[in-house]
Amino acid sequence: MKHPLLELRSQPHKNFFQRRSRKMYRKTFDVILVLVSALSISSSAFAQAVKAPNAKKETKSYIVVMANAPIAAYEGDISGYLATKPGKGQKVNPNSTHVHKYGKVLKKSHDQSLAAAGVNASTKVNEYTFALNGYSTILTEAQVKALKTQDGVLMVLEDQMRYADTDSSPTFFCLTAEGGAYAKGFTGEGVVVGIIDTGIWPEHPSFADDDSFPLAPKLDSSRPNCEFGNTAHNANDEPFECNNKLIGARQMLDTYRYFIGARRDEFDSARDDDGHGTHTASTAAGNADVDASMLGIPHGTVSGIAPRAHVIAYKGLGNLGGFTSDLAAAIDQAVADGVDVINYSIGGIAAGPGADEIAFLFAEAAGVHVAASAGNSGSGAAALGNPGTMPWMTTVGASTQSRFFQGTVVLGNGVPYTGASITNGTGEAPLVDAEFAGGDLCLPDMLDSGLVSGKIVLCRRGTIARASKSLAVLQAGGVGMVMYDNSDDNNLSSDPHWVPSVHVDQTPGLAIKAYIASAANPTALIDAEQYGEWPSAPSMTIFSSRGPNPVAPDIIKPDITAPGIQILAGTSPQAIGGIPGEHFMAIAGTSMSSPHVAGIFALMDQAHPDWSPATVKSALMTTAHQDVRDNDRVSQADPFDMGAGHANPGGKWSKGSIAQPGLAYDASLSEYTAFTCGMEWGVIPSESCLWESGHLAPDYIK
Repeated sequence: MKHPLLELRSQPHKNFFQRRSRKMYRKTFDVILVLVSALSISSSAFAQAVKAPNAKKETKSYIVVMANAPIAAYEGDISGYLATKPGKGQKVNPNSTHVHKYGKVLKKSHDQSLAAAGVNASTKVNEYTFALNGYSTILTEAQVKALKTQDGVLMVLEDQMRYADTDSSPTFFCLTAEGGAYAKGFTGEGVVVGIIDTGIWPEHPSFADDDSFPLAPKLDSSRPNCEFGNTAHNANDEPFECNNKLIGARQMLDTYRYFIGARRDEFDSARDDDGHGTHTASTAAGNADVDASMLGIPHGTVSGIAPRAHVIAYKGLGNLGGFTSDLAAAIDQAVADGVDVINYSIGGIAAGPGADEIAFLFAEAAGVHVAASAGNSGSGAAALGNPGTMPWMTTVGASTQSRFFQGTVVLGNGVPYTGASITNGTGEAPLVDAEFAGGDLCLPDMLDSGLVSGKIVLCRRGTIARASKSLAVLQAGGVGMVMYDNSDDNNLSSDPHWVPSVHVDQTPGLAIKAYIASAANPTALIDAEQYGEWPSAPSMTIFSSRGPNPVAPDIIKPDITAPGIQILAGTSPQAIGGIPGEHFMAIAGTSMSSPHVAGIFALMDQAHPDWSPATVKSALMTTAHQDVRDNDRVSQADPFDMGAGHANPGGKWSKGSIAQPGLAYDASLSEYTAFTCGMEWGVIPSESCLWESGHLAPDYIK
């Protein structure tokens, strides 16, 4: 019996990247992406393999990319196999007979490529057929070399690590304006938003089903779709039945569990033990008018950008990050589930395309809108990371909004200094500089309780998590903390601290330090004022990663900016390292700005379900406003800071708005793959890229 891949390729057929031309001859190109995960699998053969001495040292996780089109892009060019690529405005149907038939032959080709390389097919970990064509597995170097030579294998990618790029936004966006999106009924009703992140806290009120949501669409049934209740691993992992708001939750951590494993305080399910995933999900699509409080202080109500959208959570990050093999599996599963929008507040080092970038290429071709964070590597040039460097991604920077959670430290001499705070205040208490009480960074177990007990402590930002400093103050007996920054550049954070705290800029911090040094008996009090105005909003944050694009310099990145600091949204009440019992937090990062754009995409998908992701992205960019300052709060931000400008979905949805932009550009899969040819990334077979007079002339441009 012939190898299924050879059976497919032996028949003359045009593929989804191909066209006829008098100057160009017919070539074959099909791309499928395969992710290689290393996880604890139930297969006995795999279990025996990983028990071998030094098995983990001798093997690595790889993603095998096959050379035939994934389900999301296959156009039916092979005799006997009808098209599975969805039509315009449609999604892949995982229950279709044609999808099952084509997917089955792809999976068979995966097994036979392994067998031909002398690798047991039972060692396969993840398998991909929708947004990618391939599989993930754990291989030795010799096995990698053998696989690369097999017919039908396009590339073998070494797995990479990715990390999380860690209210009042609807009003700030003017979505609530007369004649605006909400007034016209565009709230994300019926749209499915997929969140690839650290999981979700399903009982959170932002995801409660009040029986008013439309019936949830049917999800792919090839694996469990509401994974909660693994009490055998963690007794606090309560069972939960998904509903018409939170319609699904899947754990996608196979490679992570094999190489790193789940600690006892983590949840071995889709439940969120970090808070990051719950925060991004509730920002994009949390329910409207949810009462929010932090540390016992009420903060009114909050709403996601698309409050009527359905939510599916894909847990692709563990406590220490995630593998691209697992994340690509999440993308593949999201396409199979028929999601309309994906938020991806995740990033890694800038390099050529990895498994997740290629999976997103085909997800976009399947009609899925994707918002991704630009990264938090700061205001230096070319600081962007992957996958936000890719042209098919909508890459989001972080800027300020007008509302500012603030507190004020009032010194004993009557001088006040205002900074970021969400905590309660204090009465007047002695004030001590941590530099002379164990170290200005307030590291754990370093503060002298004899010098700190009963006092407010001045700490410098850096080295450890900000909340860890207030915990160190608490453990040393302190009653409050003033943390000063290392700059004056829009980098103040409203963290949920363990003691009453205020975060001030560097200049006031040094002034407070000078007061302590000069006063005989320095004192202070912390006044919790709650709300103020962020100066010069919107302005870029100092942490938001800037361009130029380090991977593809001709592609300007980021694409857009949105609010990404002091974003009040949901969290996990059992977040590792967090304050137990808290359901909300106000945090910062491009992780927080990206779900704002994902929510906007959900509104646009409801308003214009026939618009392609590229068209909606273009509408977002051509209607952005450029009244944005840089992180110094004075100079004008440029395109390498803010992209096209600040997202502007609000006001009346009439001519000139994002809903009727007047000018919008589409882009096809063929154009994106032509770009990859120009970059010589090997995403498609080299014979499908032709060169004439030094210029790219791919034979598949349509």
